[in-house]
Amino acid sequence: MKRLLITSYPWQIKMVLIIYTVCFLVGTSTHAAGLLRKGFLAFPVPLLVGLYWDALTLIDPVTAALLWWRPKVGLWLAVGVMASDISINTYVYLSGYFGSPVPNMVPLSLFDQALFGLFVFVTAPLVYQHVRRL
Repeated sequence: MKRLLITSYPWQIKMVLIIYTVCFLVGTSTHAAGLLRKGFLAFPVPLLVGLYWDALTLIDPVTAALLWWRPKVGLWLAVGVMASDISINTYVYLSGYFGSPVPNMVPLSLFDQALFGLFVFVTAPLVYQHVRRL
């Protein structure tokens, strides 16, 4: 089994992985805070959405860890988490589960998440080119 040498990554790749890690850990803290404040399945959303949001409390830190320990898997998971989370959160917002959507307005949390998602979608293929060689 080939040993992964993080130190062999160019500094730009390390910086991207650090940004991913920080953002996924911020997501972890957000979902954990929601669980601590309101409990399991506490939000007025469909059951599968609530389960997914609560599961992100574990999925986000696993993603962050895999980005360093198994980067190929971690990158695929990062892209999948961001695609599904942005889609689900957009659905919840547009469906009005937390109040009527405001025309031409995107909530700040959804905007921030979409920016991070765009960053992941654009940079993941570049990072993958480096990690697949190791």
